[in-house]
Amino acid sequence: MTGRTRLMFVSGAAALALLATAAPVLVPQAEAAITADTPRSATQEDKVRAAQEIGVVASPDLLILTDRNFVFALWQRATGTEVRASAELAYAGTGLEQTQWIKTGIRDANARDQARILRDDAAARAAREAKQRAALVNGVVPSPVLLIQNDQEFAFAMWEHASGPKLKAAALAAYQGGAAAQKDFILTGIFTARAADQQDLIDADTAADEAQKKARAARDARIRAAAVVAVVPTEGQLVEPDVNFVLDLWQAAKAGTEVRAAAERALRTMDEAQLKAYVATGIHSANLQDWFTWIRKKGEADRRLLFELRTRAEQSRVHPALVAGANAAMAGTDDDVDRFLRLGQYEDASLVQSIRSQSPGAAGWYLRGLTDAVVGAGAGADTAWRIVPGKADPSCHSFESVAHPEYYLRQQGQRAVIAASDGTDQFRADATWCSKAGLSGTGVTLESFSARGRFLRQYTTQVWAADSSGQHPYDTSNGYAADTSWQVDVA
Repeated sequence: MTGRTRLMFVSGAAALALLATAAPVLVPQAEAAITADTPRSATQEDKVRAAQEIGVVASPDLLILTDRNFVFALWQRATGTEVRASAELAYAGTGLEQTQWIKTGIRDANARDQARILRDDAAARAAREAKQRAALVNGVVPSPVLLIQNDQEFAFAMWEHASGPKLKAAALAAYQGGAAAQKDFILTGIFTARAADQQDLIDADTAADEAQKKARAARDARIRAAAVVAVVPTEGQLVEPDVNFVLDLWQAAKAGTEVRAAAERALRTMDEAQLKAYVATGIHSANLQDWFTWIRKKGEADRRLLFELRTRAEQSRVHPALVAGANAAMAGTDDDVDRFLRLGQYEDASLVQSIRSQSPGAAGWYLRGLTDAVVGAGAGADTAWRIVPGKADPSCHSFESVAHPEYYLRQQGQRAVIAASDGTDQFRADATWCSKAGLSGTGVTLESFSARGRFLRQYTTQVWAADSSGQHPYDTSNGYAADTSWQVDVA
C-alpha cells in the first residue's frame, strides 16, 4: 500500500454496515444464547431523558435508532469529557452496556462533568490511543470514529487496509478470535506482523546489497517506533542520526511513561547500539510495560469503585443480591471486578428481589399483584421485583414487576398499584420510593417520593402509602411500625 489511508466512518450505522458487508469471507462470531438476563432495549422514554441530559431534543430520527447507534448519536453531539468517554466505552461494549448507558450511565457521567470528576476518561483515552498506534503502524491515519469501534471491528478495519499479507492474516485471526486475541493484536501483534511483512520484502529484493537491506530495515523500525508515540515520521526523521530520532521520540512521549524514561536512558548513554536497540525493541517493551501499569492502576481504581457500590447497596437495605454479587467479585480477580462493574451490577441476578411483609398475621407474605398491590403467601411469578434507581430520584428506588416489564409499583391516590409508565413527571414521582431503616427495628421502610411522610404499608392484605394519622382506616396507628416494615430477599 502506498501513501496514507484515512478511514472515514461517517456514522455508527454506516460503520456497522461496512463491517457487516464489506468482506463476506469474514464470518462474525456467533452471538451468545438468549438468557433470562438478556437486556431489553431502552424505551423511548429512556432515550428522551438521556438526550435531555445533554440538551438534545430526541427527534423521531434519533428515537428509532438501535441502542448502540443512539449512543453513537449522543456521542457525536456531546461536549462533556465524561459523557463522551462513557459513551465511547459503552459503544465499544455489549448491548447491556449500551442500554444501561442510556438508562443511567449518561446521567451519572453528566453529573461527573458538572462536578469536574474524571472517571471514564482515562479508560476511553487508553483504548483510543492503543488503536491509534495500531492504525498508524499499518499506514492508516485513523478517524475519530474508527478509534471508538470495538476491538473486533477495529481488527476488521485493519484487515481491510492491511499493509502486507502477514498483517492481513494476523488481523483475520484476531477478528475471528476472542477478546484477548483482539487486544493482543492491537497492542503487539500488528507491530510484529508489520515487521515480518517488511522483512519479507527486504529479503525478497535480490537487487539490494546487505547495506541497502540493513538501511531499509532500520527505516521500517523507525516507522514502527514512531507509531508508538502516535507520530507519522517525516522523510527527514527517517534518515537523521539515531540520537536525533530518539530525541524526537522522547519529545513526543508522554511525561511519566516508561516509553519516555527508556528514551532518556538511551540518550544518556549516547551509545549507538543502545539507541538502535531502543528504536527496534526497547520502545515496544516500554509501551507494553506502560499498558500493564495502567491495567494495574485501573484494577485498583475499580476495586475502590466496587467497594463504594457495595457500601451504597448495603445502606439501601433493598439490594441483598447486589451486595452478594459485589462480595463475590471483590473476592475474585481484577477481571471479575471489571465485569461486575460493567455488566454484573445491572443483570437480574443482582437486581431481582422479593419483598416480604413483617406484619403479624401476614409475616413472610409477599408483596405482589397484577393491578392492585397486595400481600399473599407463597412465592410466584408476580412476587419478583427488579429494583432499579428511582425514576424521580436515583438515590431512591423504583420497583419494576419482573412478570410485567415496564410496570412499576406506584402510589395513586395513596393506593399502591402496579402500573405502566406514562412518561410523566407525576408517574416518575409516584413510582419512586426512598428507603430507610425499618420502623419496627428490622428490615426496611419505604417512603413515597410523591407523598412524603407516607410509607408503603400492608393493611388487611392491601397495600397503601399510609401514615399513622388515623385519617383513613389504613392510616391507623395500630401496628403501624410492623405494617410498614419489609424484608427484602433474593428472589
